[in-house]
Amino acid sequence: MLHTVLIALHAIAGAVALLVGCVAHRGRVLFDVYLWSLVAAIGFLVAAVLEGWARSDGGTRLLFGAFVVLGGVMVAQAVSARRLTLSPAYVDRVGFTLVSLFDAFVVVSVLNLGAPIVLVIGAGVAVGVAGHFALRVAKTRLVPVTA
Repeated sequence: MLHTVLIALHAIAGAVALLVGCVAHRGRVLFDVYLWSLVAAIGFLVAAVLEGWARSDGGTRLLFGAFVVLGGVMVAQAVSARRLTLSPAYVDRVGFTLVSLFDAFVVVSVLNLGAPIVLVIGAGVAVGVAGHFALRVAKTRLVPVTA
């Protein structure tokens, strides 16, 4: 029961971070809401992983450990973006977290549909690649050109 609550809180905080982050990505509006909802999402993830650790096998522990590390990288990117003005570096850092969040929602959805693991991995890679190209476009549209 506790694990389910932690996962639900993780998903809610992640959804808030994704939606508000899309606004923050365009010019820092609501940045603090985005940052703290991202921190909450990763905090609930860590709590859920720790709560279920004893019941997990080696492969699951490795996978969830990797998710926790990725979450730490995401928070570090967001914290470093906090000190920046709207710039290519800001768009990259916030964009990385947005692509990662969207990728996670897609992967979990495909997994929950019962798709084979190859399709789950393929969906994750496809979203990551598409996100890379979307960020390249975003930088040209969001960051003012200085002469």
